[in-house]
Amino acid sequence: MGYTVKYPAARISEAMDKTVSRLQEQGVLSRDTVFIVLMNGGTWFASHVFDRLGEPQNEVYYVKLHSYDGMSSGDIHWDYLPEMNLTGRDVVVLDDICDTGKTDTALYHYLHSFRPHSVCFFTLLKRTTTSLPEEITLHTCITDNSADFFVGCGLDDNGQGRLLPYIGVVNAH
Repeated sequence: MGYTVKYPAARISEAMDKTVSRLQEQGVLSRDTVFIVLMNGGTWFASHVFDRLGEPQNEVYYVKLHSYDGMSSGDIHWDYLPEMNLTGRDVVVLDDICDTGKTDTALYHYLHSFRPHSVCFFTLLKRTTTSLPEEITLHTCITDNSADFFVGCGLDDNGQGRLLPYIGVVNAH
């Protein structure tokens, strides 16, 4: 399989800067804000956001859940959930993509069981076909209306291509 560049590295860099600006505008970057990173794809996005923030002093938790098996979306699988102290705190969730909305919706409801002050999601990429309940706040930098399968910037093709500095499209040969 090969990859065709859809969103070049320069566009990704602009998107990362936009994400940091939105985080700052939201006013949720206090010391009491908790970041939750969805593994594995969200780790690339989060590392670039944190690098642009300088030296944030916030707690960071990593969770692992997914609704994909290869290229097909299915049921939510909860792989790793740490103990978290979220009561009364602002929570910022970082992930690579909001595709169907299943994962974000499930995580949102789970996080609300901890009674946080607020929960908002930031993703690098979102599909126009994403379906989210209106109570979920999602900030995204790139909205895509295709059915393409993406790779790069945290997105992967069965574990391959995740660290590419651009977002590409998987080409079947």
